[in-house]
Amino acid sequence: MCAIAGYCGDGNKACLEKMLQILKHRGPDDSGIFINGYVGLGSNRLSIIDLSARGHQPIFNEDNSICIVYNGEVYNFQALRKKLERKHKFRSHTDTEVILHAYEEWGIDCLKVLNGMFAFVIYDKNKDLLFGARDRLGEKPLKYFWDGKLFAFASEIKGLLPIVKKREIHSEAIDDYLTLQYIPSPKTGFKNIFKVPAGHYFIFKSGKLVVKRYWGLDYSQKLKLKEEEWEEIIFEKINESVASRTISDVPIGAFLSGGVDSSTIVAFLSQDINSKLKTFSIGFEDPRFDESKCALQIAKQYHTEHSLLKVGLKEMEGVFTHLADYYDEPFADNSSIPTIILSRFARKDVKVALSGDGGDENFGGYERYSVVRFSESYKRVLKMARGLVKSISGIGAKLHKSQLLDRMNIFALSFDDPFYKKYVYYNCFFKHNDKRALYSREFLSRICKNDTFNIFRNFYNRKLSDLDNALSIDIQSYLPEDLLYKMDTSSMSASLEVRAPFLNHELFELTAKMPDKLKVRLFEKKYIFKKMLGKKQILLPGILNRRKQGFVAPIEQWMRGDLGNFVIDQTTSKKNKQMNIFDSSKIEIYLSDYLAGKHNENNNIFALFSLCSWINKYF
Repeated sequence: MCAIAGYCGDGNKACLEKMLQILKHRGPDDSGIFINGYVGLGSNRLSIIDLSARGHQPIFNEDNSICIVYNGEVYNFQALRKKLERKHKFRSHTDTEVILHAYEEWGIDCLKVLNGMFAFVIYDKNKDLLFGARDRLGEKPLKYFWDGKLFAFASEIKGLLPIVKKREIHSEAIDDYLTLQYIPSPKTGFKNIFKVPAGHYFIFKSGKLVVKRYWGLDYSQKLKLKEEEWEEIIFEKINESVASRTISDVPIGAFLSGGVDSSTIVAFLSQDINSKLKTFSIGFEDPRFDESKCALQIAKQYHTEHSLLKVGLKEMEGVFTHLADYYDEPFADNSSIPTIILSRFARKDVKVALSGDGGDENFGGYERYSVVRFSESYKRVLKMARGLVKSISGIGAKLHKSQLLDRMNIFALSFDDPFYKKYVYYNCFFKHNDKRALYSREFLSRICKNDTFNIFRNFYNRKLSDLDNALSIDIQSYLPEDLLYKMDTSSMSASLEVRAPFLNHELFELTAKMPDKLKVRLFEKKYIFKKMLGKKQILLPGILNRRKQGFVAPIEQWMRGDLGNFVIDQTTSKKNKQMNIFDSSKIEIYLSDYLAGKHNENNNIFALFSLCSWINKYF
């Protein structure tokens, strides 16, 4: 694992050194730079495989005509190396050098054979080009600056800022953020700074930049297998994925929340390592958010060396007040706070940790997928009867407060909208009219034609089921731009590498062929996955059947309590008023009404706080 950075154009060694220094937390073990005329490449290394000096980056091919800087892990590097050794000479035992020679051998098609998480940039002197790529699901980030003259790249936006002469806000990105809680690719919040989307590569040559997709999922080819066959196939694939992610020259542990996904990873991992597995979890003083008892139950079942950290306001406050130091684009997923604390906690004992990310997107684990399956039945309801269904769902949502009923009601009210719009709508933070009611007139004029929902039109395939479309949308946007951005930023801030076996692209390609009814059956989510876990006695019924809780923080208690004044100061700062995104008087009323208990839009308040903290930090 590493931080990478570089440029092509008006840069220099001093600037590149500053870029790398800012990213030192991602790779504290080693640093290297290569300059060739107007091209510069640099790397900070977190040593995981081949800890010797031979793993120093940038790494070159045999005649020094091609070099690479790389962040990530390629899990099939040993098998690839055996093929490449017939024609290429290796100087190290790293997966970095395998990617380099794979490019020499197969060019851009090298991406087809890599299995892992990665972001790399290769400089090919003979062809005078930069070739960069990001892994299929988006575990590892790759950002770039391009203004038509200067091209630069880095693992984080912070690493680009020394080379950016003028910082400007991207207004449409801010509008998108308030709807989604994250900024969708390729935008970032800064003008001229972009994200390479997951499953894409770029080529920069002769002053021209081309970005192309190289991978995507096909949900149209379903396999007709018996349930027992599916159980065995997914068991074997998960087992294979976990085993491949144990390759390391440093200690490995695992995050353990007590949920189905992380518990499954711990169950498989405990069988694959020789020493006693170290597991890590955090618990909250507020029992409504605490899952530590379930984590302890799994730790006892699999005899792990379990470490638990109980946290309260004091521990959270230090992260809450410095979120913009870690997240360099607006980001409002409040689970980022406990994820940072958990990463720091685990890093005291291990350098690599496995997580359960990707289980919900593979097998259909979110509550909203039950709503989507409900929609399939709702489509068959006669138009005359839909009014009755809308009324019943609305009454139900008012009488019995639950996320499921609320979402069903939102869905029913937006039924006639295209699916992609309807789906994003009932997952959004700020509703369209609510956010625009807070904007200043000047900002409204800047974003008047922006429609966040249209971003997802390109993800929609009318030939697929609603559930497949929902999974496709989440895998292309929510997964890489929210969940994986959160995990990478949080873990790497502590110099911790996190590997996620469920994010094996081969597993995703397999589950894309799985019929809907094996993922969500009526309102039972992860049907075949849980059935397999239960039949093989991998997890006990108490864990399998407990309600999904999610890794969230008690932000309402903080923002309405001791941190309330800090939220107000950040949100109403002089710098934010000068940006003129919001009408100052309307924002002040919105905040005061929240603190007075007149509305309970906790997530919206946190989104405003995160945005304004980001502005205060970077502008």
